[in-house]
Amino acid sequence: MRIKVFVFVYAFIMFFANTPFAETNEVDKFLFNENPQFINNLKALDINDSETDILNEDYNILLINFWATWCSPCVEEMPSLNHLQSKFKKNQLKIVTIATGRNNPNKILDFFKKYNLTYLENYRDPKGKLALDLGVIGLPFSIIISKDKKDIGRLIGPINWSKKEVEDLFLELINEQEYN
Repeated sequence: MRIKVFVFVYAFIMFFANTPFAETNEVDKFLFNENPQFINNLKALDINDSETDILNEDYNILLINFWATWCSPCVEEMPSLNHLQSKFKKNQLKIVTIATGRNNPNKILDFFKKYNLTYLENYRDPKGKLALDLGVIGLPFSIIISKDKKDIGRLIGPINWSKKEVEDLFLELINEQEYN
């Protein structure tokens, strides 16, 4: 009898402790750096295999999202990431996606077309070198970079980028950069 009660209580706790049932603020999932480190290299390949240094572009905030076509949480969050970019001018917030590892360029293009990801720029890191250099430990993985090229925050795992609190966070970050 004790075992049945234990199993019932355990199952009850696990059911209600499950994250879909918990109210979480997406912004609380970000890890912000107290001592942001300078980033001097963000070279990735575009879809035509040309190397590009993403840091050489104009923006107040750069958000880099590492993902893969085979990563289901990555696939799930990508439309909301596209939605977030649609809310900002690219010189305010520039969102760049980098497919890391072995991702077929045609599959990437098909994926962007299928989900109508027209606001996002996509690059590739086929050997995972950039991801390794930046300390990417899983997918999806996002890095927030300031206009002075410092790694100011990170996010491990997926979120709903289209939530109001996320948009407000980026508005605040953009405003901080404009007045610095």
